[in-house]
Amino acid sequence: MEYHDIDDVIQAQGLRLILLRGFPSPWGQAAKAMMEFKHLSYRVGALVSRGENAAVVAWAGTNSAPVVAWNKEAPVNRWDDILLLLERLAPGAPLVPAELTQKVQFYGLAHAMCAPGGFGWNRRLDMIHGSVTAGAEPGPFGTKYGYSPEDGARAGARSIEFMKLLAQQLKRQADSGSPFIVGDQVTAVDFYWAAFSNLVAIQPPEVCPLDASIRPMFEAVAPAVAEAVDPVLLAHRDHIMDTYFKVPMEL
Repeated sequence: MEYHDIDDVIQAQGLRLILLRGFPSPWGQAAKAMMEFKHLSYRVGALVSRGENAAVVAWAGTNSAPVVAWNKEAPVNRWDDILLLLERLAPGAPLVPAELTQKVQFYGLAHAMCAPGGFGWNRRLDMIHGSVTAGAEPGPFGTKYGYSPEDGARAGARSIEFMKLLAQQLKRQADSGSPFIVGDQVTAVDFYWAAFSNLVAIQPPEVCPLDASIRPMFEAVAPAVAEAVDPVLLAHRDHIMDTYFKVPMEL
């Protein structure tokens, strides 16, 4: 994957994607994989971890990734806005169920995984809380995720609660003959879990080629959280990654 100059990405036409370079940020990796599933061509630029990223902030109003933009439309960075844009650009390869009951279930699970206060959010809070407990300051990362000692202390249990719910859903789906989280075909929530699972069980270097200095951050998962990762969750992750993602992941 080639990272283009950020000013060139901002000025370009077509579909553009800003990724957090060097990290398996689940929101960005899921968006990238969904673009590829939909056979959408895109140009990618890099957000620098802990950098000012002034050009991205001036353009998109956020120092966070992913950011996705189409032609001269305003760039978007919320998971649901990105998904709806991709659905509009490539409706022939849908990743949102059409049937209403499944659609409601889909959006409930996706929100619980991707939105503020959801699984990914709590994984960030749990990581920050571990650092704070060891004597560090929450810093800008803590500010970004609204860290408080109370929410940090609950983040592990909330992560476990979500994983239990998702494992139960996958087992029900398997009993009905489906390998997917909702319905009988792949949806965005399958992509999201494949990416977000790295926040509790980081994939090996041959799949997720993290720099050796960064990998320990992802491996530092509290024992209670690590033990709560049902094998069905990892089996699903591996199936989706092998089938729909580029492996090794492009970071």
